[in-house]
Amino acid sequence: MAGLIEKTSGDVKVNDDLVTKPRTDIGMMFQKAVLLDWRTAIENVLLPSEMKHRITQEDKDKAMASLELVGLKGFEFHFPKQLSGGMQQRVALARLIQTGADIMLMDEPFGALDEFTRERLNVELMRIVGELKATTLFVTHNIQEAIYLADRVMVMTPRPGRIAEIIEVEFERPRDISIQTSREFNIIIEQVRDTLGSH
Repeated sequence: MAGLIEKTSGDVKVNDDLVTKPRTDIGMMFQKAVLLDWRTAIENVLLPSEMKHRITQEDKDKAMASLELVGLKGFEFHFPKQLSGGMQQRVALARLIQTGADIMLMDEPFGALDEFTRERLNVELMRIVGELKATTLFVTHNIQEAIYLADRVMVMTPRPGRIAEIIEVEFERPRDISIQTSREFNIIIEQVRDTLGSH
């Protein structure tokens, strides 16, 4: 979808334009933060801007704002080894925001984190996506995480990967984390499990 590898079949389109190579309006965040150890948090966040052009004061201001948005104000000049796993993922998220992409692709970005940190980052991501109004595709193996974050859950089958069902999630935004204990939320969990169990 990001145009990083050649398609095997079908088409991916953004606003009727075929995606055939990486695009500046599509940003990516991976399971690992993929930070450069010798660069500070803000220097890592500035990488997308640096790859496009010489860094401007506007780029620096945006990077500072991106780090503040993800809750890392005061850690701008820390190196990755000085940050926890959750904080490193926040830096990676700030770097994604720095791209200014209209579409954010997130490939299990919180999968390696402990449950408490993961839950906190889900709440933060809910807030951030609400502020940015960016289209977000979030890949996860965690059913609760998928339902909490999504407007639409696409349930995929094992290999070969196919979309088995698309489930609409109609909870209003912003969503409190406590919604996960509601009857309606658990009905959707069972619906996802039933779909997974039938394939």
